[in-house]
Amino acid sequence: MVKSEDGRDVPVVQAFAFGKYLGYLKVTFDEAGNVVQSTGNPILLDSSVPEDPSILADVNKWKKALANYSSQYVGETLVYLNGTFEECRFRECNLGNLICDAMVHHNIKYADELQWNHVSSCIVQGGSIRSSIDERSRNGSITMEDLIAVLPFGGTYDLVQLKGSTLRKAFEHSVRRYGGNTGEFLQVSGFHVEYDMSRPPGERARSISVLCTNCRVPVYEPLDNSRLYKVVLPSYLVEGGDGFSMIKEEKLKHDSGDMDISVVASYITERKKVHPAVEGRIKISNSNSGGSGHTILLILIGLVMALSRSL
Repeated sequence: MVKSEDGRDVPVVQAFAFGKYLGYLKVTFDEAGNVVQSTGNPILLDSSVPEDPSILADVNKWKKALANYSSQYVGETLVYLNGTFEECRFRECNLGNLICDAMVHHNIKYADELQWNHVSSCIVQGGSIRSSIDERSRNGSITMEDLIAVLPFGGTYDLVQLKGSTLRKAFEHSVRRYGGNTGEFLQVSGFHVEYDMSRPPGERARSISVLCTNCRVPVYEPLDNSRLYKVVLPSYLVEGGDGFSMIKEEKLKHDSGDMDISVVASYITERKKVHPAVEGRIKISNSNSGGSGHTILLILIGLVMALSRSL
């Protein structure tokens, strides 16, 4: 139960994902529309729950229609593409790096005398990455079905213009609720970010640097609050999703892009084989404990999430 902006109690519930559970929620309201009581439990949809024949027939029909598309070969990965909750929502993950690099590459245009490209950076929320791709499965081959599992929401990757101050707010929001099972932690390309989790929310981004575009040799420069930057990001964030209201309210220009899956698929196909690494784009420390407290926190979070998903 959480408090809304007008002070009302609001039950917040979730029935996991992928149709594994059916959510049952009973809510009692008073005459003024306030929640008096709420009860309910998720229902596991195992073999004891009979399948609906008409729905099953529709599902099978769509499966046949999608079979040719989902089985299309995209490319090959030489490494494990880690898209787990425990990685992409709490630290830099190599699948997040791959996706963000694809987003920037898709926006590479022609260089001129002033800049090598008009945009060098990307942000994408870790919560949008929903699955991993195992390099030991099918000899590392990647199909469209794999990418649909990784990016199931069907958004676009858009280009926006933001002030440095807005980007700073976005990175602070990225770790405002750090440690919970939330999706706003940002994966990046063209940024180097250092967080100090011993600081209070809103003051945790100790250092942010961005890859220059008006340069012949790209280097990372400190983020300038007053400067304008072009950034590639999901349409979900452009609309203020996951609490990124500052992007929706403060963006100065917005150009819609192509579908997320097509952008990533094209990038992988062009390279034929991919092997993204964790490169130190995002660094997280806890100055009060020399980093050990942060490590213990991540271990505990990972154990709790693993146990909850096995239940």
